[in-house]
Amino acid sequence: MIRRLLRGRRLVIAIVVALGAVAGGGFLIGRPVWNARCAAGFGEIPSKELGQFRSVPVAQVNVDDFPEEYRKNARTALEVAKSPVAPLGAARGAVVVPHSYGVAGAQLAGSEDGNVRLVIGAGGLKGTATSGGVVQVDGETGRPAWGRRQAGYALGGGGLSDQFLLSQIPNDRAPRVAAVNTSNGDLAWCTKLGKDVETGWRPTFVSVAKGDALFTVRGSDSGDSADQEVRLSRLDTASGEVSWDVPVKGVTQADSLHLLGDRVLLSPLRADMDDQDRAAILTQDRDQPVRDRGALVARSVADGSASWSYRGPDERPWISNVVGTGKDVAVVISRRPVKDGDKAWSTETWMVGLDRTGKQLWKADFKDRYDYDLSRFFLVTGDLVVSQEQDPSQMVARDLATGEVRWRTPLRSGGPQLKSSTAGVLGHSLLAASYAGGLVAVDLRTGALSNPLPGENFGPVDGLAVDGRTVTIDVNGLFLTFDRVF
Repeated sequence: MIRRLLRGRRLVIAIVVALGAVAGGGFLIGRPVWNARCAAGFGEIPSKELGQFRSVPVAQVNVDDFPEEYRKNARTALEVAKSPVAPLGAARGAVVVPHSYGVAGAQLAGSEDGNVRLVIGAGGLKGTATSGGVVQVDGETGRPAWGRRQAGYALGGGGLSDQFLLSQIPNDRAPRVAAVNTSNGDLAWCTKLGKDVETGWRPTFVSVAKGDALFTVRGSDSGDSADQEVRLSRLDTASGEVSWDVPVKGVTQADSLHLLGDRVLLSPLRADMDDQDRAAILTQDRDQPVRDRGALVARSVADGSASWSYRGPDERPWISNVVGTGKDVAVVISRRPVKDGDKAWSTETWMVGLDRTGKQLWKADFKDRYDYDLSRFFLVTGDLVVSQEQDPSQMVARDLATGEVRWRTPLRSGGPQLKSSTAGVLGHSLLAASYAGGLVAVDLRTGALSNPLPGENFGPVDGLAVDGRTVTIDVNGLFLTFDRVF
């Protein structure tokens, strides 16, 4: 799955789409013309600008290039990188990016076959317009291979086979998706989705891709906030052509898309809402049935037709969000706000396993141990779902098919608090950044913990990317790449 590139959020494919005519869809005709117009929104970054994104041997990094408050972390990271670090590997090089007002000018977007991709200048508040781009640094030469600009809302991107998909919503314009050839940075295609409408705050535009299909969900083409629908589309990743584009009635926004066999799952409401916002949605007088408001929606990947909805673990109203899929099972977190007299709001929370038909396979009661942040910590990998739980603080692995507990590992009070948005799997090890700093490794077979980069010495790790050859970490704008040797 392709995840969001905005600061502090998951990477999500950003899509620029130039569409041919679709009956009743309101798309513009003239694909060659629209490819050219799309390409203008994803211009090449000049070589002069790209030159600053270059990998050098670790020994050549100058710590004085960092703001003073980051020099200690950089010095520690470089010292550690002098020798192989299990399970990461042996450091091959480092990219140092400029800082502005104490903030690094790039974030880690991922890696493939040793090539490192960076998102540049894409910070800013969630839901606001930003500008920046994506740069690929060649893993063999250390030189920047290509760069493409982006500007607008919902900037995103992600790798898929030999392409890198970019997306954006230009201000008061329709969403767009483009595919970049990763070998040379050329644009393979560009597509515009829907009609130009006024851009509101935090507009819906998320996507997921697999094989030859890219699925996107965007806001209504009418531009009317009262129009209770979003649009779900399937694109061919080889050509950018739209296979189908359908409305999803009764859904006004979308937080994520996930694939589950022959179904695409749409989580309709933002995962980071607080309890009072959830309570308003589930208690206000509206035309829509209350149990439909936070229901998970499944659509067919073949034609976008309705398959099923999941409304929660019992007959009460719930808000559900998918946190991962694997082995034909979707892991869903269902939550509902609870108010007990004068006490503060709390959240009743269940973890649920669903099969591709929407049947509930198992559920686990998390009681009121989570409120709004689903990044601490749920991760689906192989045949496991790993979660970090409280009261008592522990790491728990459950069988994906049955929900049965495989292992529990107690955690000391106050840490580590792991981030699923900065995590990856290396063989039998789960690597994850901790909010307290450093990296934690979890043996997926036993739950045993180790600290390859201890937080008390290392400082924050802002990004992590794993591919078949390398592991790359981001330490305050110092991007260290390790060759996998363990």
